[in-house]
Amino acid sequence: MFAQPRPTGTGTGFGTGTGAVAGRSRLRPPTPKRAALLALLFVGLACATLFQSFSWNQTSAYDLIQALGHGQTTIDAYQSNTGDKAFYRGHWYSARAPGLAMLSLPFYEVLEAVQARSWAREAQALPKADEMVDLVGLWGNVLPGLLLIVLVWRVSERIRPGYGAAAAVTLGLGTIALALSTLLFAHILAACLGFAAFALLMHERDGPPRLWQLSVAGVLAGYAVTSEYPLLLVAVVLGFYALSRRDQRTPARLSLRAAGYAVGALIGLVPLALYNHFAFGSLTHVAYDNIAAQQTGVFGINLPSARVLATLLFSSRGLLTISPVLAMAVAGVATLYRGPRRAEAVTITIICIGYLGYNAGYYLPFGGAASGPRLLMPMLPFLTLGLVEAYRRYPGPTVALGAASVFATVVATVTHPLIGYETETVKWARLLLAGNFQPTIATAYGLGRGWDSIWVFLLPALAAIWLAARASTAVRRRLWAGGTRTLVAGVLALLLWLVLAMLAPTLLGIDHAGLVDIAHSGDHTALHKDFGPYPLRVLAPLALAAGLVGLASARLFAQAKAQPLGPAAGAPMSVGAGDAVGA
Repeated sequence: MFAQPRPTGTGTGFGTGTGAVAGRSRLRPPTPKRAALLALLFVGLACATLFQSFSWNQTSAYDLIQALGHGQTTIDAYQSNTGDKAFYRGHWYSARAPGLAMLSLPFYEVLEAVQARSWAREAQALPKADEMVDLVGLWGNVLPGLLLIVLVWRVSERIRPGYGAAAAVTLGLGTIALALSTLLFAHILAACLGFAAFALLMHERDGPPRLWQLSVAGVLAGYAVTSEYPLLLVAVVLGFYALSRRDQRTPARLSLRAAGYAVGALIGLVPLALYNHFAFGSLTHVAYDNIAAQQTGVFGINLPSARVLATLLFSSRGLLTISPVLAMAVAGVATLYRGPRRAEAVTITIICIGYLGYNAGYYLPFGGAASGPRLLMPMLPFLTLGLVEAYRRYPGPTVALGAASVFATVVATVTHPLIGYETETVKWARLLLAGNFQPTIATAYGLGRGWDSIWVFLLPALAAIWLAARASTAVRRRLWAGGTRTLVAGVLALLLWLVLAMLAPTLLGIDHAGLVDIAHSGDHTALHKDFGPYPLRVLAPLALAAGLVGLASARLFAQAKAQPLGPAAGAPMSVGAGDAVGA
């Protein structure tokens, strides 16, 4: 930045002296980096304001935290509030992996020390419930969710400078990561740990060889498995990624790198082994061994089914139905493969295929009550890296579908995120139009559950979107350079998604197939639930409108920023093939 000329005046107010210079300095807008960081912080703040309804998964994790706080591994004293439990040798145990509970225990003890429980009992957010679950969640799910999107931003900037803020905020507000960052589930923590291991390995790969970084990445991957057992897939794939460095392919160096990563992973698994030993008398026995539904196949996993895969992706709470922007991420990963990040693209692809295959063979694909296929969460930060290329190569469709994804995901999160049945998604639009939302921190102080309380979530969420737009200079310039073709492509992408979202779940029988899966898993009432045909017939058009508004707003914002820099007012700017403007 050029230095300011030394002022000659002596005024200190609004004149031309030093006071005016200082005033202009204070009013200077944030740099793209600062705007990006503020955007991510506002996403985390939005998540911290919600008090979600409870589910078995949350209470099971909380029961284990309380048990560990009393030096026990059994949840006999609390087991009546959850169905996610296992009976072994006369005692009840949480069915959850212990990593989340172990990591949350110190924060739980701090809450107890400052008598937070008394406030939780008096709060009006969830009458006759224990808001301590949500307070513990500030550490157990909100903080990992914030760290995850920060990591995605940093890695995205390493891949393609200038596109990280857009990718990270899209993940944080436009996918199931939003809902899971407001619920005491282990998915966000596990995803954060797994992706952190990848980020460290990628950093090491881009610099000089450092064995200690491989070991730390192994610890992160190992503790990810301690937090959620299926992260074993990520840990194994990342092990091969660590060995793929071209300048380290001699037998001696490969052996050293493998040993460094493996030793770290074993260290990360030590807490799990110790818990298993004290709980079950075995280093390898886990609670899933004593749950009947997990006895078929490998912990309930059989051969993948194409029908179940279609349900995961295209049902009324399917991954690409609620977050259609992820389809653009897939295209972006393909672009990554054709560039210098081929190893990263292959790693992302294997992880995504592995998780889709595992879920397509699982006896309960959606993992119970959730606003989407929550068991796929660990693959989403990897897939999101494809958005850096999608925002660069296909800015119109990506912005449009990103806005629609944010709208649908936010509505699902603030109305009824714990969907138990596929067709129950019809409630999202009904609750939205009725102004009936999940409790917030404002609700805890008596402001109800309507528009007068949900604003404490919406304001930081909208601030995050605005700041991400300010930080995404490269996206704005690509959108402006694309001209009318980019806008048309965005509108067509939205219309195609609208048809699929409104018709595919019912006409293809996908939602009914999902209900059959739920009935086969043990809930025989699933097939008797009737929430009406075409569950997204109201929400999908509203999301389409949000997508159009988002696309138009982004275009106008890009035009306003581009015109002073362009060769002529209203003329699109040319952007070089290397897209250096994003750096």
